[in-house]
Amino acid sequence: TREQVAALQRLVPLRREDAIADICCGMGRHLLPLLAEGYQLVGLDFSPMMLRLAQEGWTAGCKARGEEARTGRPALRLVQGAAQALPFADRAFDVVLNLFNSFGYLPTDGENQQVLSEAARCLKPGGRFFLDTRNSTHQILYAPYREVVRVGRRHEYVMRCTYDRQSRRLDSHWYDAHDQTRRVHHASIRLYGLEELTAMLEAAGFEVVAQYGAYDGHDFEGWERELLLLCHRRS
Repeated sequence: TREQVAALQRLVPLRREDAIADICCGMGRHLLPLLAEGYQLVGLDFSPMMLRLAQEGWTAGCKARGEEARTGRPALRLVQGAAQALPFADRAFDVVLNLFNSFGYLPTDGENQQVLSEAARCLKPGGRFFLDTRNSTHQILYAPYREVVRVGRRHEYVMRCTYDRQSRRLDSHWYDAHDQTRRVHHASIRLYGLEELTAMLEAAGFEVVAQYGAYDGHDFEGWERELLLLCHRRS
């Protein structure tokens, strides 16, 4: 996380005066370190549980740094909402971030397209959109089609992945390792290739200005696990 946060500051790049939105911020893995460094961010997520964890993480971090009484640092702002219907005004932000492979989980292509259109709507002309997603080719070839996952000392799960060529969706099914008839979690993501994503971003009003294969900033070549796209909103 530390390396990714440093890379975001360099690749986007981020400025202290920027108004930044972290869309699908989860428990604040990137949001909280950036906020602690003085950037002005608002985090949005659909999950109240994730937002509660972000708030708890921020409070614990402030106490650990002895900052509970300090003033002048940007405040933590969290919003519960949907990425395909952002509760923000037009042209509210200089930067919108969508990180940690959180794009593509909505049921239809139209809804996923709306996420990009909403990001564009909320950006100022020339504003920057940074999308961190997965390289679909790598994901299809190397998805864990069966993997045992241990959580803590007591819990063990079996994860199985299946890819549907017609829908282009990768489904992940988590089962109790001791009773594999009991599914405890399911996730489904639409995998988009670079050409598809570029077309969707352009339709939303973006120009793709850089394609990275990792947070070290090397150009995307097609073999990498990650696909990072830096886009500017057209005027």
